Amino acid sequence: MSDTATAMSNKNAGDDQPPAKQAKVTAAPANDANDAAMPDIRVAIVGVGNCAKSLVEGVQYYVENPHDQVGLMYPDIGGYTAKHLKFVVGFDIDERKCGRSLAEALRAKPNCAMDHVPEITETSVPAAARVHRGPTLDGIAPHMTQYPVDTTFKESGDKPVTLDEATEILQREKVDVVINYLPVGSHEASAFYVDAAVRARCHFVNCIPTFISTKEAKALEQRFIDAGLTIVGSDMRSAWGASRVSEVLQGAMLDSGLMVTQHIQMNMAAGTTQGHETQRTGRTANTDFLNMAKQDRLHSKHVSKENVLKGQNVVRDTSTAGMTLFAGPSLTVQQKPGGTYLGSDNKVANFDIVAYGFGGARYELTARLSVQDSPNSGGVVVSAIRFCKVAAELGIVGFLRGASAWTQKTPPLQMRTGDAKFECDALSRRQLTDLTRAQLKENTPVADTLPYTFQSDTLDYE
Repeated sequence: MSDTATAMSNKNAGDDQPPAKQAKVTAAPANDANDAAMPDIRVAIVGVGNCAKSLVEGVQYYVENPHDQVGLMYPDIGGYTAKHLKFVVGFDIDERKCGRSLAEALRAKPNCAMDHVPEITETSVPAAARVHRGPTLDGIAPHMTQYPVDTTFKESGDKPVTLDEATEILQREKVDVVINYLPVGSHEASAFYVDAAVRARCHFVNCIPTFISTKEAKALEQRFIDAGLTIVGSDMRSAWGASRVSEVLQGAMLDSGLMVTQHIQMNMAAGTTQGHETQRTGRTANTDFLNMAKQDRLHSKHVSKENVLKGQNVVRDTSTAGMTLFAGPSLTVQQKPGGTYLGSDNKVANFDIVAYGFGGARYELTARLSVQDSPNSGGVVVSAIRFCKVAAELGIVGFLRGASAWTQKTPPLQMRTGDAKFECDALSRRQLTDLTRAQLKENTPVADTLPYTFQSDTLDYE
């Protein structure tokens, strides 16, 4: 990043304001957090893939096992728990999912994430919830047709819904929040569902790296402000995945006075989906990694992941000039032709960090993290949905900066880990902070005047 860009980043991040953890916190009028009659949060899923499967099944698991809260960052957000989430409609392009019940589609091929419950019931998915055939647009990369059918997309021949029809469906189903789970690189398709959500007055969780440049994010935010809606984005991070580990390690080293000269993060599809360990065959990546096997599909993902690494320098006014900061989005390892193909939802991340400290002493850190990818994402999206709903009830509009920084790789405002958590803690208690108070609808916020960390849509190496 140039010195000019760094200066813009720090200015936009609001260096002249006190840190979030020191900000004044004010309780706002709200529903009684203990009110058992709180309404359901009705959710639409765009892209009924592995992440959707894990999220829905995980919600059902916590409803059926209320005493088990392991894996939930926030069991209660403003009075909303897992039992309040209802997944009422889906949109997809695969013929094995379109026109079917949402519960059935979630377990259709090519989904390969682990099963959290024996079967999907009406606990969180009403029997009437269906999957509609959405427009393909740029949602399927050409190379996806080269893979075995059980591990890739199989495009439906049904007529896609129009924008007017998608809007009407969201309105008819009384959807509160739309989740964008489309494949990485689906820019046109994402714009279609943003349009539908805004027209239908639905809040939005943007789980993929679209609208990640500051220019695009500001234009997107203004649309949601004008419509009186909230948005969390962009590009979901996992509850405890590669981005979280990189952020925490980078931030902790910088806070200890170290200079991080190299931080390389490499990710690959490898290992076995939990519950499939005894199946004696090789493994092919899930659709997320297969989709990113070609460079033209993973560019935005690469930019977004590197935003995590350098973001911790930006918020500390520490230059990245001359440093080696690289986050390889995906190494897609596939099986040899022939035999039995089996998709894997396991992801491995390798980290290699070099830093210098006291008196020029050198530090080296290497680490390996292996995770179930889709459940890891469900662990943050289950919170992001409820943050949108609670913020809206408080009168907040636009990007939720704290929730976005905590759950996404490229939020509008990069934050220190502790400050992002502070904002989420306050929102979960239905309390306003300096950041959220400025975004109250009654204060007529304007995206151009809200705090942003400058982010381009290109890599520093380009």
